[in-house]
Amino acid sequence: MRSRFHGLRSDGIILTTITSSHTGNSVAVSVQQRLLVVTPTLGVSSYLDETVRCVTSLKIPFLHVLSCPKAVVPDLRQRFPHATVIADAGQEAGLYGAINVALQTAGEDWQWFTYINDDDELAPGFSEMARAHFARANPEPVVYGNVRVIDENGDTISFLTTENAPRFIPALLRAGISPLNQQGMLFRRDVVESLGEFNTKYRICADLDFWARALAAGYRFRYYPVEVGRFRVRRGQISGDVGLTTREQEEIACRLFPKAGGGFAKFTAKLRYRLRNLPRYLARSRTVGWISSNRILAEGGRPA
Repeated sequence: MRSRFHGLRSDGIILTTITSSHTGNSVAVSVQQRLLVVTPTLGVSSYLDETVRCVTSLKIPFLHVLSCPKAVVPDLRQRFPHATVIADAGQEAGLYGAINVALQTAGEDWQWFTYINDDDELAPGFSEMARAHFARANPEPVVYGNVRVIDENGDTISFLTTENAPRFIPALLRAGISPLNQQGMLFRRDVVESLGEFNTKYRICADLDFWARALAAGYRFRYYPVEVGRFRVRRGQISGDVGLTTREQEEIACRLFPKAGGGFAKFTAKLRYRLRNLPRYLARSRTVGWISSNRILAEGGRPA
């Protein structure tokens, strides 16, 4: 049997076309939507229990896959019996290789995908967004929302600045701005299958490359003004390497959006972005002062 996404009823039930490999006949059948949540982990994060708790609190059907080093598989299976725990692709493949293994082994019983790192969280609003989106008659295949930046203690630093109109994203990327984050993003299964694996040549920005490839391929994006994820900034994390992040992002933007780098387009997109996100810049200044998001990442949260 081969299955293909066919459509979505207004009551939130997916219609999938099932084709017999023997007869070639096809029939549309209803399938309950299930979300695949992947958590790549080394199994030693002090925040892992909180991350798992936010997944098990979801108010939608889900399949949770923990992808971890082989040595910690038995321990995590005992700690988290709700989850499917698998061995990752090894240290060299890193975070994104661990996600790829999960996608390859998760089976057929899911229709949407997201991933959440073992020190980040899905916000309560994520379930709200997912349920609302799944109930749409023709849901966009890629979805994102607002992400809160928190420190090591879970206290709020700020909300990430975000672009709510996807058409401006290519120009912003060419201007050196990443206008959304992967925490709480939703990808429909056909998009995941079309994009293939996360590109493990990127140490930090393979998630950006993944969703940017979807945008470049013409898949529709939808923004929800809901807090869907929480990004924990702490000292020593790989995202603190701002130089590498900038280089990877620039390479991805130039490769995927070669025609979006015009001066007027970048100026217009940046001006709109700055004005729209002014309340967030002001709120961030009250917490950590007038510093850039790159400095927050580089210094692991709140500068000394």
